[in-house]
Amino acid sequence: MQAAIRGIVVVAALAMITMLLPSSATATSQWSRKTGLSCNACHTVFPRLNAVGEDFLRNGYQMLSPRKEGEKSEYDTDGGVYLEKVENLLGFRLNMTPFMMETNSFQKDSGSAKESRLTLGSPVWIQFFVAGPIYKDISFFSELEHSAGAFKFNWFYFNLTNVGGTPLANFQVGNISPVEFASYPDRLPQLPNIKGEVFHVKPSNGTGENSTKIRDAHPGIQYFGKHEWALWYAGVSPGKAAASVSQFNEYWGGLVVKMPEDILAGFDGSTATLHYQVGTDTKNTGTQVPEVGQRKNEWTRIVPSVNIRYNEQFDIQAAYMIAEDKNWSLAATPGASFKYSGIALEAGYMPTELWHLGLHYDQYASSDNNTTGQNAGKPVFEYQRIVPAVTYILNYNMRFSLYYEKDLTPDRKDAAGKVIPLIDRITFNVRMMI
Repeated sequence: MQAAIRGIVVVAALAMITMLLPSSATATSQWSRKTGLSCNACHTVFPRLNAVGEDFLRNGYQMLSPRKEGEKSEYDTDGGVYLEKVENLLGFRLNMTPFMMETNSFQKDSGSAKESRLTLGSPVWIQFFVAGPIYKDISFFSELEHSAGAFKFNWFYFNLTNVGGTPLANFQVGNISPVEFASYPDRLPQLPNIKGEVFHVKPSNGTGENSTKIRDAHPGIQYFGKHEWALWYAGVSPGKAAASVSQFNEYWGGLVVKMPEDILAGFDGSTATLHYQVGTDTKNTGTQVPEVGQRKNEWTRIVPSVNIRYNEQFDIQAAYMIAEDKNWSLAATPGASFKYSGIALEAGYMPTELWHLGLHYDQYASSDNNTTGQNAGKPVFEYQRIVPAVTYILNYNMRFSLYYEKDLTPDRKDAAGKVIPLIDRITFNVRMMI
């Protein structure tokens, strides 16, 4: 308990330091250098995009302002590829956790009770991303991340926008997220340290050859069309890798209904989405033993979601997932379908441009209960937490956030019948985009 109090004092001191930092820093992100606009033209509390930023992204990193007849465009070249200034294509993101306190996370030995654990100076990752238009309506995004001593590509795709001169025909090719355009995509969130955990439950409990989170990068192709009051999309992917693990693909589609301008004052940019995704996970593909054949799990995900924005100050996102796996355990003889459902909710309020107050809530549980063991009668899995957070924003592209994660999951017991202790966290996190 004393360690937790000391941790809170340290965090409070760090928060006070951020308040004393000057707000006139001059570093800007690549998008500001490209457009000449301030970061808050497209972001609320970065990386969260506002409605203008979403339109900029979906239009291939081009502003939507129409060109007057006869007006020359920056893309009108004498042929060849249009290239911007190099600094307008390059960007970095930094993520560090100077301080984190976790309850019930440290154990001296098998006979002692679990205690709080302190983490100091954790370098989470650095991301180097290159993105932007290379010709009119042709753009790309590439993100290389260094984390825990290794490099990996998270996102890498080309955008072909306004094909044939119409906003009804647009394509993404590469590593793309099936819920990229949804009202709650679980990407570029208001509270980037926190994810909607229901989006992270994999088909087949993650044990299949093609178990994927529906919100993660999928190699594939996605079509989308744009309208003043709606956006629709459909995509296909082999799953985990571009070279298909099995003979099956994933398919998805969705409809996003947007609040037209001037319908309700202040609610511009609000949306509602219905997302549908299906796939087939497998096991034992390519096995040459006749007695061991390929096993499969056909799964579906239905995700309605909503985003309510008001006056660039209030931002509420909520999603509800309905999930079904026809062979959750990838058994040789499938039993009844396995079902679960859950909600993710994230809300933010900005009293000023320098402060963001956030709240995140997660809950999910399976429909099936355990039939034996210490947790008989309880769901096979369940999870619940609430996370209040406060963020100080420096020059729009640097944020200092304080999170408190409270685990609300109902008690579960281990094999010995002891209640498994829950883990709460206090986290001080720093992120910047330059």
